Amino acid sequence: MVATAFGLLALPVAGCDVKSTLLDAPIPTVIDPSAVNSAAGADALRIGAISRLRGLAGGAGSGDSPWMFSGLLTDEWKSSDTFSQRNETDQRSVQDNNANLTPVLRDLYRARVSSIEAINALVTYGPTALPAPLPDADIGQMYMVMGIAETYLGEWFCNGTPIGDASTGTPISGPPMTNAEVFTLAVAHFDTALTHLAATDVFTVSVKNAVLVAKGRAQVDLGQFAAAATTVAGVPTTFQSLSTFSLTSGSNQNWSLGPSAKRWTVGDSVDAVGRIQNAIPFASAGDPRVPVTGTTLGTSSNGRGFDGSTNLVNTAIWGRLDPAIIVSGIDARLIEAEAALNANNIPGMMTILNALRATSQNLNAVTTGAASSTSSGPIVSGVMPALATPGTTQAAVALLFREKAFWTFGRGQRLGSLRRLIRQYGGTNTPGAVPTAAVQNGSTTFPTGTFYKGGVYGNDVNFPVTVDELNNPLFKACTDRNA
Repeated sequence: MVATAFGLLALPVAGCDVKSTLLDAPIPTVIDPSAVNSAAGADALRIGAISRLRGLAGGAGSGDSPWMFSGLLTDEWKSSDTFSQRNETDQRSVQDNNANLTPVLRDLYRARVSSIEAINALVTYGPTALPAPLPDADIGQMYMVMGIAETYLGEWFCNGTPIGDASTGTPISGPPMTNAEVFTLAVAHFDTALTHLAATDVFTVSVKNAVLVAKGRAQVDLGQFAAAATTVAGVPTTFQSLSTFSLTSGSNQNWSLGPSAKRWTVGDSVDAVGRIQNAIPFASAGDPRVPVTGTTLGTSSNGRGFDGSTNLVNTAIWGRLDPAIIVSGIDARLIEAEAALNANNIPGMMTILNALRATSQNLNAVTTGAASSTSSGPIVSGVMPALATPGTTQAAVALLFREKAFWTFGRGQRLGSLRRLIRQYGGTNTPGAVPTAAVQNGSTTFPTGTFYKGGVYGNDVNFPVTVDELNNPLFKACTDRNA
């Protein structure tokens, strides 16, 4: 397996334990400026930015896991909690003063600012800084962090999201940007990252592979399918970039909010009040890519969630300290499969999808290689039977997005995928179709119908920019809430 750990360092996984003491460093909140005026200080800023990325990818950041919170707006997760902020998100009716959403937006902005701070210091004190030269790839890694945070902003939040800069200590307000403008900005930063990743050492190659997959994802968000496939073509399927965890620096939030706190349960296509339209049955499908314990209906072996009424279904993918995969070679193959689909090459799409199913794939990339009291042990998909080739383009679209949903479960991609089903496929599984007003509200793609805690599902297909941003004189409200 080719893998990279991004807990706070970038290291090859094979043959070593990446859960070193450096990965246990807490996220700094106040930094003495004089302490960073050196090569060592510049590297410390880089480590801090990587820690911010970990907070976005399976970590807690300054609140809920951003990955999980984005999945709560979709069919990946359901709230088994009493918090109104989580329940309204699950119901697709998110207020702009949602106290659990505010830290998610803040964490995305902080990751960007931290990476810019690190870039400024690395440019000043490296890569030729003495007595300890800094690799040029460190700068490329920071542009990667910036681009990933921007991609999440574009995938999760409304059109009209402002992006500013506070890296100098003096906040500069940014104007509202469309999602497409944010994705374009991310691609530009990934391209800049690649200019710093020309070396052939293991670290540089690993960062480069991560950048290529992340760039391909942003290109797909822009509908640049052929270009995206070209971008990721050289990334090995076995490649993984990991966000690591430890007892001192924080647990994997998929475990913390699920099996531990019982506030989140795996989503399903049914619940106590009936069928959930458009939802994938993650909890009841029996798919090896989302192994679960407990049941949505009847008496769950896990009992009830924190609210005392919702059946608890847990996934076994992540234990407390299991790493989360930020980007992977599987993501690269899924990008290629979608490019084939949009080129009307359904047989080519099926070749890619069935090749993934024909090989046992790592789902949680446990770096220790063995289970422990804080780890679920290595989880793999196993070999799955080949899928039959769909008879129509619409069926092929549905199959691709279902396969992607299982391969990427819990990794912050589902919200962007459902929005693209509306934006790029018209909500009708037709490539290039223009969405009508009737499908912009997610009625054909997002969970709809009766909400199990009362009322009905709302119309949100993204998050609003939270009220804190009203301090920005250039921002008034989302331009629109369209997909």
